[in-house]
Amino acid sequence: MSRSALNSQQREAFLKSQISSCHKALNKAEAPLKQKHARILIIGTHKERSANVFWNTVTHIELEKNPIVTWKFCHLLHKIIRDGHRNVTQDSYRFINRLVHLGNFWQHLRTSGYGLANYSYCQLLVKRLEFHHRHTSIPGSYGLNPPQIEALTQEVNGAFELSIELLDHLDAMIELKTSVTSTMDSMRWSSITLPGQCLLAPLVLVILDTSKIYDIIVKMLFKLHDKVPADVLMGHRSRFNTAFHQLKKFYDECSGLQYFQYLVSIPTLPSQPPNFLNSTDLQTYQAPQAYLRGENMSSEGGDTPPDTRSIAEESTIVDLDFAPPAAAPMTPVQNDHRDTQIANLEQEIFMLQDAQRTLINEAKSRIEAYESRLQDLNSDRDYWKERHTELQEESQRFRATLEQNQRSAQDSESLQAKLSESEDKFQKLKGAYTTFRAEHLQALRDIGELTKKSKALEEERLKYEEEVRNLKQELLVAEQDKRAVENKVNASASSVDEMESQLASAQMQLESLNLKLQQSEETHTKAVADLQLSAAQTSKSFFGSLCTALLELFEEAGEDLQNSTSISYPSHLIANALVADLHVLNQLKTALQSDAITADLSRILPVFGHRIANTVVNAAAAAYTASIEQFDDVNEVCKTLLTSTVTFVKDLKGLDFASSRNSSLPIVEKHIDALTVAIKKLPTLSGDVNAEQLDTELESEMDRVNRAIADAVQMIEEIQKRSRQSATGARLEVNDKILDSCNDLIAAIRILVARSRDVQEEIVKQGGGNASPREFYKRNHQWTEGLLSAAKAVGAAATYLVQSADGVVSKTGKFESLIIAAQEVGASVAQLYVSSRVKADKNSTKMAELGSASKTVNKCTAGVVATVKAGQLDLADENLDFTNLSLHEAKKREMESQVRTLELEAELEKERKRFAALRKEHYHLASLVSANQEQNGN
Repeated sequence: MSRSALNSQQREAFLKSQISSCHKALNKAEAPLKQKHARILIIGTHKERSANVFWNTVTHIELEKNPIVTWKFCHLLHKIIRDGHRNVTQDSYRFINRLVHLGNFWQHLRTSGYGLANYSYCQLLVKRLEFHHRHTSIPGSYGLNPPQIEALTQEVNGAFELSIELLDHLDAMIELKTSVTSTMDSMRWSSITLPGQCLLAPLVLVILDTSKIYDIIVKMLFKLHDKVPADVLMGHRSRFNTAFHQLKKFYDECSGLQYFQYLVSIPTLPSQPPNFLNSTDLQTYQAPQAYLRGENMSSEGGDTPPDTRSIAEESTIVDLDFAPPAAAPMTPVQNDHRDTQIANLEQEIFMLQDAQRTLINEAKSRIEAYESRLQDLNSDRDYWKERHTELQEESQRFRATLEQNQRSAQDSESLQAKLSESEDKFQKLKGAYTTFRAEHLQALRDIGELTKKSKALEEERLKYEEEVRNLKQELLVAEQDKRAVENKVNASASSVDEMESQLASAQMQLESLNLKLQQSEETHTKAVADLQLSAAQTSKSFFGSLCTALLELFEEAGEDLQNSTSISYPSHLIANALVADLHVLNQLKTALQSDAITADLSRILPVFGHRIANTVVNAAAAAYTASIEQFDDVNEVCKTLLTSTVTFVKDLKGLDFASSRNSSLPIVEKHIDALTVAIKKLPTLSGDVNAEQLDTELESEMDRVNRAIADAVQMIEEIQKRSRQSATGARLEVNDKILDSCNDLIAAIRILVARSRDVQEEIVKQGGGNASPREFYKRNHQWTEGLLSAAKAVGAAATYLVQSADGVVSKTGKFESLIIAAQEVGASVAQLYVSSRVKADKNSTKMAELGSASKTVNKCTAGVVATVKAGQLDLADENLDFTNLSLHEAKKREMESQVRTLELEAELEKERKRFAALRKEHYHLASLVSANQEQNGN
């Protein structure tokens, strides 16, 4: 065999082993990553001097299908970055977007306990690859010797930024540990179980990396404190102290877990962080030593051995021979001086003994590292030996097969004569049963296909019955053949022996068919039973998930109920919602009569849950809007209704249909009735509009809104002209953007008002019947008053928006006023949309157009707010140029800024209290005015 062919075969075998190891490592089993597969991939990166084979294999694996596969992929990539070839980091940087998309996918899809952990791990790997891309001199294992660290600290600015990046990377690793521990706590896993070990396995690499990063940061900060004033590095010290305590807590927690005790040597940090202001602490500083233990070191890919510098430096400092000190000059000394000298010598001996123990421990760790590396090489040697033996055995099998084929070719000539003699004897039998055998094989294939088509159970049952009929027909044909053979036996005495043999063969074939038919029936029956059981379990699982989702919805509704005082909602809309809730509750009663999980129950239950969650929040908001005095009573009823609904859903989740139908559901209905009574007692904010003139007032108000919008457009054009004449530079650009966004918002409001008029006309046409519009508005005066109030709010909000924009452009107003005005526009538009939706048909095309217009207004409102905030930041940046300030002036302005910040915070707190008091007084006055108007009307 030529050398090129041999190299091609070796290359193909290498690629197959890499692909196979990658697929075996990224399996769906909830167990730790197999280290032998990771070791093969790491060796492959060194042979290839790149990670292209690994990434070409991973791109064909769908990591988004299983969270465990994603978790193992992150763990495997982490190991390859640490222990693989130095080109791995640069090759992997090209796939950084893949890691970003993968992390975002699991962040939003938290269907399992690994969602948050996968997101944190992907973020960590992205930051790590970006870090190594910027700093190519730092290896993936962070193994730096003292000259390399010294070279990194030569440039002060570079060392300053590098230390910040290392602190960020340390925070990312601690965040990954926090995600893992929170997932362990939420899933209640233990470190002695396979799922827990699968989740904890990457923390071994985190321990190794954090110990290296911690050592580099400490040494760099000591170097920086020698070159830079301490005040400049105050932020560095603060971040390091926070990371120190978090890292110490992390190491202490890992020391208490049995899983880590046999895998990695967890370093011990001192009780207090190093004092960087005291340069002498560097001499007593001891780098944390984290290394893998025993055989697990080889399985983890091996850690970087300790630096040779540590031994060299310590050997120069510590004299291991304990040579006696030089003789001091003979001078008379006092006893106290001798005692002091003896104590100093004893202390020095103790220090030397500690240093000796440190060296011994480091030597032991290196010996263990070398032994583990030797074991790793031995295991690789055994693997290749086994591979060589397998290839030899396979070669021998091929040779034996070749020899056997040659012998069979020689024997075939002698057998050919015998076969020609017996061919005549079996020719008749072959002709008789050829058709029967073909049909029998077809029946076997049909039965095999029958077992694979379990999804279409009804169709398979019909096919199976048809096959059974065919088999029975074949049995009848066989019996007829049997009777024909018997007739031939009776007719021809000369061929009795031959016919008996044929009859025996036919009988055996019939028995075989009967047996296979019976086995097929049993297999089919078992498959049907398994499918029915699986369908029942799937239905229960889906129903349980549905109930769990509703309980989470109720929990969110309970949280929203606490914030209901910040929402305005008309009380007359709640009455219609409660009527609809009772209707859905009656449907739910009917669905519960069967005491089983039905399609109607699965369809009606989520609708009921969503309606109850919306009703309790809106009812509380309506009560607070109508009357603060009656809010507590209505809010208490809402809480009781929500609690009873939660109890009802929990009973359904436990499949206790009798209790939920007879006990829980009647309580829910009772509380809905109580809430209906409480809502009816709320006062109505009817205003001072006469019911007889509602139609005229509504039409005139809509006309005023149109005029207000037209005036607003004209005012914006005038403001824009003035702005272009007076403003320049960044101020002109900000003014143009703000006015353009306000102009878009006003245009969207104009379209919304037109769509609202169309919906209003459609409602009057459909609901009025033969009555006139005046009579319709009078009959539905509460709805008309709500619509009228919404129209007034829209016109006032548009006018206020233009005034606020004029103030911002002319520098007489504030940006915050414009933001509040835009938000007020969104609130008034929402009120107009809700008021129109109450009476409109849900399938109405005009209502759909109104909804689209409302969404456009909300989008434009958000655009105005974003534009104002961006413009505020752009203008603020103009005042942040401090390049020409001296040190004294910069300190002075910093103190002035702090004083101004405290003053603004105090003013903000006072203004918030004033705002709360004004809102409370406004609600109180509104209720009094409403009560007086109702009394005067009566």
